[in-house]
Amino acid sequence: MPAGKKRSLSLEDRFPSPKRVQTRSSHRDPLLPPTPDDLHSIVESAAPSHSSFTEAKGRAPAGPANPGVVRDPDRSALSRIPSDSDVLDAFTRLRKDGDLSDEEAFLKFITTYDVPLSTLSKISAARLPVSFSNVKYKEIAAYVWLDPSAMGTDIRPLETFRSRIPNDLFRSICADVDDAILQYGRMDSHDNEEARSRFIASFFSKIVCLFGSAMVNKPEGLLDSEFTKRGKIEHHFYAMNSVSIVFFEVKKVMAVGKGKLDVIAQVLAECAACDYANSKVQHWVPILAILCDGEKFDFLVYDSGSKSVYSSETVTGLVDRAGRPNLLVLSLKETTEYIFDFFLMGFINGLRSFGNKSSLVAARSKSKKRVSTDKWMDSLAKAENAHLLLREAAVLAGGGGLDKAEEIAARGIDELKESVSLVPWKMEERILESCWDGKECVERALKGL
Repeated sequence: MPAGKKRSLSLEDRFPSPKRVQTRSSHRDPLLPPTPDDLHSIVESAAPSHSSFTEAKGRAPAGPANPGVVRDPDRSALSRIPSDSDVLDAFTRLRKDGDLSDEEAFLKFITTYDVPLSTLSKISAARLPVSFSNVKYKEIAAYVWLDPSAMGTDIRPLETFRSRIPNDLFRSICADVDDAILQYGRMDSHDNEEARSRFIASFFSKIVCLFGSAMVNKPEGLLDSEFTKRGKIEHHFYAMNSVSIVFFEVKKVMAVGKGKLDVIAQVLAECAACDYANSKVQHWVPILAILCDGEKFDFLVYDSGSKSVYSSETVTGLVDRAGRPNLLVLSLKETTEYIFDFFLMGFINGLRSFGNKSSLVAARSKSKKRVSTDKWMDSLAKAENAHLLLREAAVLAGGGGLDKAEEIAARGIDELKESVSLVPWKMEERILESCWDGKECVERALKGL
């Protein structure tokens, strides 16, 4: 993870000839499996896992970001706060006894005590007014199963993939980005976090909409805090009711050199809090994280079930050069397809967790059945098949088979839409489109309503 460990990619590497497959992977240590095999799996995937696209039947190969199972993290060691202690007193005592910073004490607190999320917000408001902005890597590494002295070298490598975005959808993304450029200027002209955040949001707003309101963006810290936190913006994407993806935007100066490890520490600390919050509503998913400064994107996975952290290091990013808009378009296509793949996995993980919870509730009922369980699993099967098709389409496109890639990607999007339609979850409607189809003037169409 330290700066300089990985060679920077040239424009020729980033945008090779059409016959070169553009699927990236980190150099994987053969001794480190993607996910441990000896962990208890509550619910297996809707389809079996295989090692290649050609062998897979209905789903892409399993990996750290989409393990294909719901794990059961052992939280039995968590204690109740002593009856004679106030929560802030317990926090203060924990901090004093260990000579810890507020941020270290907070992570120690959630790995020691079983308390409601509202209690964590109370501590956050009193002790962490800027969330984890001050946390240092050496302070939190041990709380996320890493060796502080290893300086990130023990973070496991994460293989990343692209999921094909069809031309019509990508064209609408380009329109959003052009609109953002008109409003906020080119990337080099952004002089505050809010402008950069609104610009970056144009990359993924159309992607998020593909999931209906089953994937919701909450641009704030999980624990009551301010939207802007000393040079970084957070988006929490909830798949139904559980945090699945954390999107961190930081200033460019914070994402390079030795300071990058501290930014990664902040990401992992937030992931730990999200994982704890999910446990309070009886859901488990690996927390997927995206770290970006607009130009460069890193992808991380926080897996409390296997007690593992994974990182792709810098995989992709935008290239914005005066007079060369083709580079911006090509780099935007690459970047959004990596983001799309991560969102697909976050959605799939959420479906699997809800299907698991529904099946556990059914097992405790007299009838041993729930209508929603089949709906969750049917939606999951469709989503996994969509993911497989969209990854296959990306590989085909990288090999030059663009027409076939477009055909398969369109099928994948249709499968995804069907999956979303099957989710037994209250969806928000597109209320403006529902009352006006645009075929005639709005005044005439809605006259008398």
